[in-house]
Amino acid sequence: MAAVIGRARTRSVLQRLLHPLAAGLRPLDRLRGERVLPAVALFAAVVLILVETPLTAARHLPLPLAFAIVIVHAGAVPAALRLPNLAAPVSLVAVLGLQALSADADTMLWPWSPVLIVTQCLVLGAVASRTTLAVVLVHWLLAVVSSATLAALLRPATGSETSVDVAVFGSISVALILVALLVTQWRRIRGQLLHERRVAAEESERRVVAEERTRIARELHDVVAHSLSLITVQSSTARFRHREFSEEAAEEFDRIAAQSRQALEEMRGLLRVLRGSEEGADRRPQPGLQDLPELVAQAGEAGTRITLTEPDGAWTEGVGPVTALSAFRIVQEAISNALRHAPGSPIAVTLDRVDERIELAIVNGPGPSPGTGSASDTGHGHGLLGMAERAASVGGRVGSGVTEDGGYAVRATLPVSPMVGAPR
Repeated sequence: MAAVIGRARTRSVLQRLLHPLAAGLRPLDRLRGERVLPAVALFAAVVLILVETPLTAARHLPLPLAFAIVIVHAGAVPAALRLPNLAAPVSLVAVLGLQALSADADTMLWPWSPVLIVTQCLVLGAVASRTTLAVVLVHWLLAVVSSATLAALLRPATGSETSVDVAVFGSISVALILVALLVTQWRRIRGQLLHERRVAAEESERRVVAEERTRIARELHDVVAHSLSLITVQSSTARFRHREFSEEAAEEFDRIAAQSRQALEEMRGLLRVLRGSEEGADRRPQPGLQDLPELVAQAGEAGTRITLTEPDGAWTEGVGPVTALSAFRIVQEAISNALRHAPGSPIAVTLDRVDERIELAIVNGPGPSPGTGSASDTGHGHGLLGMAERAASVGGRVGSGVTEDGGYAVRATLPVSPMVGAPR
């Protein structure tokens, strides 16, 4: 526990220290891309080759040999981004080779010339951005010790001068390594903060959705479920409260009670879904095309003349459950609209299958008075909107309109299997 607390405190201190640098280092964050940073490193290697080759050849080295060694040395800069533990020792071998071949040159800038310092510092900086602090310190220590040893062996008389030169390289390279490590750590912390921010935003969005679903569930319970409960109770007790009812009227109320109980159970299942609770959820199969005859029969019991026309044979074979449920709900909503807006008018439900499509047509006659019969008479049209959304969810479509005789028709086309990519 103490170690965890210590790491958390260390991370907090680093975040406070690096926060003032965020504004200045933000443009460097663009270099995180796997294409941008290698391109910059490759450009730097080309520039270093063009600068280092003539300077190295000027120290009495053959130009082809100098060019070959410089290519290996400068090429280690972009190579360190992919293979840091291989590029660092290869670049060190090239540096030691250049220092050994130019040991006899009459120059005070030895063993580390400015261009060698820049190249090797870039290599170590690239290694620092891809490895840990311990690994980059090992490569840095090898560079310092090996160059100092080489200087002591090849130029023992100029010990103080070479020591200063090695010290200059060590100081500059350490500073660049620290900068590379700070930038790398800042990028890592910033990435963690961005990830935590995204997670927090997603959690907040889920919480808002859950609260909205709870609010909707509460309103549905207060408004719809309460009304359905009253309908169920009143219709169930009607035959006992009114003895003068005929047996036919009593059976009518019993059917109303049964349908309202079924609607109430479906409403309770919907409320459980909205509240995110699976406990006690309704696990009965969802209705489909095989339940349409029962739906039509129930609607006909209310006194409406309704017919159902289906193709012969096993025409429902291969129809997906999602499509079957959408077809059932569309027919159910269309019949409900016809019963509300054109009571007493005949309703014709026609089903057909054409290749891989299901064709639905629900047509009702004109209403009892002019201006009725349309599902949009109320000015709201939520039923039509719901049917259109159900059809679109499986890749189908719904059309509706007034017929020539003043009635209303709803026609839908649904694919046998839901289309891939259809909105849900």
